[in-house]
Amino acid sequence: MGQSDVHIHYLALTMSIMKNLAPQKEVQTGTYLAIRYSLEFVVVVLGISVSFWLSEWNELRNELEHQAKDAIDLIDDLTVDGERLDIVSNAIEVGKNRTSRILKNHLDLQQGISSYDAFADSLIDIGYAYSFLTFFMVDGTYKSLINNGRLQNFPSDLEKDIKGYYEYVSKRVEDNNEIVDNVALEYYAKHHPMCLWVEPFVEEGGDTAGTVRRPKESLRSYLMSKEVRAGYESIEFFNATLVLRDRVFVHGGQIKRYEAMRSTLTRRLQDSLEDAASNL
Repeated sequence: MGQSDVHIHYLALTMSIMKNLAPQKEVQTGTYLAIRYSLEFVVVVLGISVSFWLSEWNELRNELEHQAKDAIDLIDDLTVDGERLDIVSNAIEVGKNRTSRILKNHLDLQQGISSYDAFADSLIDIGYAYSFLTFFMVDGTYKSLINNGRLQNFPSDLEKDIKGYYEYVSKRVEDNNEIVDNVALEYYAKHHPMCLWVEPFVEEGGDTAGTVRRPKESLRSYLMSKEVRAGYESIEFFNATLVLRDRVFVHGGQIKRYEAMRSTLTRRLQDSLEDAASNL
């Protein structure tokens, strides 16, 4: 029922009441006039009140519709974040495995359990120790909601969770990615340059990161040169691998933290969608 329909309804009701209250004689008494004007006043007040109520209801409905759309857009962004986090997480697991294998094989070399030839072959088989994959979040919807002020339409506790995820992750991702990149680049440039010859082919998930495309003979020849061999046999190579492995593990812990926050926020937004749908 529209606002005009409401007014018509109340006017019709007033006329009906007036008709029933009207005296049979033409002379209108003071009592009748008092009752009539009082009822007209009440009807006018009720009409205005209903009009305001309908206006507020329409405004609330529009806010809920915007909130539902914004929640869907945020969930879409968070879904992409989840896919990217899975890719990086898989690459981290590969990196943990490969750096651990390098360290074990180097310990065997130091203790005389294996030869340098065997160690060199293991490096070729392992390939890239870590594939440089880092996480970049999707925050387009969040930035838009900040700019247009619609983030405030969400319940205060949900608004806090949304800000918590995007502000926490965005500030740490950039710094952490830079640290990971710097540690990995220094490792390959100064301590494990063979990887720069590997020509890695990286698929999503990092499962094939470090696939050797260059002939093994050329890589083995490189590792067997006197200067290169001295570097790979040194304790500095072992220590540098420890540093890289530590950074990969730290990176893995941060990725797990991001994923936990992302999953929690996604569930909260899905719950808010259900609440909004029940109120529309």
